[in-house]
Amino acid sequence: MSVIIVLPNGTDWVKANWVFRQLAQDVFNRYGNDAELCKALEEAEALGGFDLNKMGDDLRRRAMGALKAVALDTISGAVPGWRPHDPREHAMYCEAVSELAEMIEGQSNISASSR
Repeated sequence: MSVIIVLPNGTDWVKANWVFRQLAQDVFNRYGNDAELCKALEEAEALGGFDLNKMGDDLRRRAMGALKAVALDTISGAVPGWRPHDPREHAMYCEAVSELAEMIEGQSNISASSR
């Protein structure tokens, strides 16, 4: 089973649901005081999709910032992320979140009016 993140420009990040669950858990751990963001992530886990286009501008901005920050910190090692016994599996996880961070970075030129 997979989870999809729909980005504002219409591109999709599709990964196994465990990848999204780990990423979401790391976002919860860091941004647990943002109840609206945490609720949106919980709903995304349950529904199998996180559609950034269906969010208000402020929540979308916070969600993209949180996902990107956690992804980059996972890659740098500041956030443990998924740490299986096999380092190759951790590298696969880091590759997946790196792809998401790059896709979010590519959204920086997308304005709310271009949705």
